[in-house]
Parts: sequence; C-alpha cells; structure tokens
Amino acid sequence: MILYTYSREIEPNEDRWKDTGIQSFFFAELEEVRQIVLELREEIASDEDKQPSWSPVRIERIELLAPTTQNVLTLLNEGIGPLIRRYEIVETIA
Repeated sequence: MILYTYSREIEPNEDRWKDTGIQSFFFAELEEVRQIVLELREEIASDEDKQPSWSPVRIERIELLAPTTQNVLTLLNEGIGPLIRRYEIVETIA
C-alpha cells in the first residue's frame, strides 16, 4: 500500500515516525497532498496580521506492509512507524 504525507523540513528524519502525539495526515495520491501543501502555504502567506512563518515542507511517499490483522493491531497499538516498508522524500515545497 502506497500513501503520501507531509512534514516540515526542519523535523529530523530519524524522529519522523516516532509517536509524538502530533497528528499526521495521509493521502492516496501525490497530487492530492501537493495541493493541500500549496493551499496551506498560500493561507500562511496571505495572513496579513503576521509575518509569513512558512518553512519548507517535505512531501513524503511511504510504502506500508500488507494490511493483515496483526499489522492493523500494530498500527492501533504502536502507530504507523513499525509498518513502514519504504520511505522517500519526493518533493520539497519552499
């Protein structure tokens, strides 16, 4: 199963899949996550009350292990980290 997500570039890669309590959002298509990140950047840039606080965002592709009963239990009990088979940064939006 292939999913896409995003994270701020300043977050260390080695801590990326640790459960920090901060919610991640996942998408089925690359174009879907790209559009969300671009909209988020536009929203932050258009806020006239604040100085823009945008920092580069990584768009990430993750390949998960097959959705078996055991893997679903792992997801519920330990988070997504143990289920990631492959991970790559496909794009950075500055």
